[in-house]
Amino acid sequence: MLQLVVAKLKGVTQKKLVDSIHLFISRCAFLVLQKVFRISWFLLAYHFIGFINTAYAVPLPQKQIVDLQLRWHHQFQFAGYYAALEKGYYAEEGLDVRLHPGDPLHQPVEAVLSGHAQYAEGNSEVLFRRLQGKPLIALAAIFQHSPSILLVRKDSKIDKVHKLIGKKIMLMHSDQDADFLTMFLNEGISLAQLNIMPSSYNIEDLISGKVDVFNAYITNEPYVLEERGIPYDIIDPNNYRIDFYSDILFTSEAELFNHPKRVDAIRRATLKGWSYAMAHPEEIIDLLINHYAVEKSRNHLQNEAAEMRKLILPDLIEIGHINPERFQRMADSFVQAGMVKHTQNLEGFVYDLAPKHLPRWVLVALVASLATIMLIATITSYLLKMNRRLAYAETELRSYNSILSTEIEERIAIENSLRNSEIRYRSLFENMLGGVAYCQMLYGDKQINDFIFLEVNPGFEPITGLKNVNGKTVTEVIPEIRQTNPELFEVLERVVISTFPEKFEIYLKSLTAWFSLSIYSTGNDFFMIIFDNITERQQLQKKYEHMAHVDFLTGLSNRGYFMELAEAELLRIQRYGGTVSLLMLDLDHFKKINDNYGHQIGDRVLQKVSEVCQSALRDVDVMGRLGGEEFVILLPETQGKEAIEVAERLRGLFANADISIDDKQILSFTTSIGVVWLTEQITELSALLHYADQALYQAKRSGRNKVLTFLDVNTNQPVNFDL
Repeated sequence: MLQLVVAKLKGVTQKKLVDSIHLFISRCAFLVLQKVFRISWFLLAYHFIGFINTAYAVPLPQKQIVDLQLRWHHQFQFAGYYAALEKGYYAEEGLDVRLHPGDPLHQPVEAVLSGHAQYAEGNSEVLFRRLQGKPLIALAAIFQHSPSILLVRKDSKIDKVHKLIGKKIMLMHSDQDADFLTMFLNEGISLAQLNIMPSSYNIEDLISGKVDVFNAYITNEPYVLEERGIPYDIIDPNNYRIDFYSDILFTSEAELFNHPKRVDAIRRATLKGWSYAMAHPEEIIDLLINHYAVEKSRNHLQNEAAEMRKLILPDLIEIGHINPERFQRMADSFVQAGMVKHTQNLEGFVYDLAPKHLPRWVLVALVASLATIMLIATITSYLLKMNRRLAYAETELRSYNSILSTEIEERIAIENSLRNSEIRYRSLFENMLGGVAYCQMLYGDKQINDFIFLEVNPGFEPITGLKNVNGKTVTEVIPEIRQTNPELFEVLERVVISTFPEKFEIYLKSLTAWFSLSIYSTGNDFFMIIFDNITERQQLQKKYEHMAHVDFLTGLSNRGYFMELAEAELLRIQRYGGTVSLLMLDLDHFKKINDNYGHQIGDRVLQKVSEVCQSALRDVDVMGRLGGEEFVILLPETQGKEAIEVAERLRGLFANADISIDDKQILSFTTSIGVVWLTEQITELSALLHYADQALYQAKRSGRNKVLTFLDVNTNQPVNFDL
């Protein structure tokens, strides 16, 4: 740089050289004065802002009083709030929280909008009112699934939503029962077809028959009916693709703007309370009984806690978790049902953990700073005009350095950027817990037929079990993959062509494992695959499905699953034609077997019944255990005499199916069987079960170990039992 300066000065006259030196000295003096000026204004601004903070600062009270409106009376449904209050979590945040129980006149949304409470807990009505333009903010979703259900008496025979047409239905206000209304409209049922009545909040109206349908919580009212021995059915919106969040902690936009730290503190303490309540339910139940004097029994509260756990899912999902896309689906459901016109108001509804609102003191400071900057700018402009000759000299001197220094700085910046990018990429690539593979697509006859592993991270081998794959094609590593998993290449082709990433689950038969794959295009036929082995999760899911469908003792379908299979078979017959018979079996004197030999022997008898039936029946036949010693069998494409012959064969097999108790005792047992089949009058599953049960009852009355049918084989007319 010195040589460049010397070369530049060689062509300058002595006078210009002297002028340049004078300019240089003057510029140095200007820079010194400028530094002094900046320091002076900095000190002035510092004292000015200090004065503003001193003059306008308002000391906060040690504890801020906060009102939180609950949705209903005190019960375990609000356990997390009681825990946060009792364990001092609110107090630790400097808050004095007052919990207000709800009732028909004190509802959460209205309490927050009117200013009677800063925070509240509500259901899907919070989203509904937000879409209507109300300034509400969702802070946390406590229930991942809604507990709202419709209860009907078993004897009403209302088991589907379409059977509600014309029935007396108790509901709350339309905005508070949004999930029910969405279910009706999605199923093509207009509100004009329903006889909707305001809810009395009294289950006795359903028990007495005053109404046909009662809005309820699955965590509460079913227990009351079970305790009183009243059979019931449930119509759950979840079964009709209406899966809403529930018990949402929310506040107003004004509260978030004016008190962002308090909003964060309330949310943090509340979720901490919920975590404690889920871990210590009995302690919260004691608190409800002793401090809040709830009218429910301890057993009732324990049942409520157990049912809530299935909806909150604290062992699988972080308490309070909100997925904005799920709120979007809820909002789309409201639009499709015609309850709202659009979802434009949804933006900003979910609380942002990184707040964008500035405190008021920051705004005051910004205004003061802006005024100071404008003043400094005015003075600086004046000084710059007065010293423009010195500025020109500074520009001349700095121009000598620009040619070389600019190039050096640019090269250093580029090298640093590349080096940092490489370090970040390499660190991310090497330390990712999942398996990562960087690949290139290969073509044959202008079609994708293979891809090559260019590089895999250390997590790839433990996740996939594949070793030394770098530089190899996937068909070399897994030769049969194109035949066993052609869908993988279809997804890869879409990603490479569209450059849009895709995530999907796939069972790689060659590796006998399930994987979650995320595929990202990096351009020019290059892409990245992130592997996650989900085999254990899939196995656990199948295990749960098996447990939900199978009776654990006999290995047969349980009552619910049998009903589902039977309804499907009847639907098939209605659509394509055919017939079916139903056998209902009951073990004779089973109670005596349990009393004389114990329940372990009784269980062996039930298992023996299952073994005999499974060995004697066809693969297409459906058998289930209804409960206790009662079984039911569905025989497709079987009617009349054929069904009776099957029943008689089974009865004989049961009579000869001895069970060895010890070396000296052999236990024999018999069964009574009722038979019925489809006719023009008997077309529903409920009718088949009813008439088969009547025939079974008559078989027991007439001596047991018999097969009786409700219908005459030749006429298909009911037999006149003397019941």
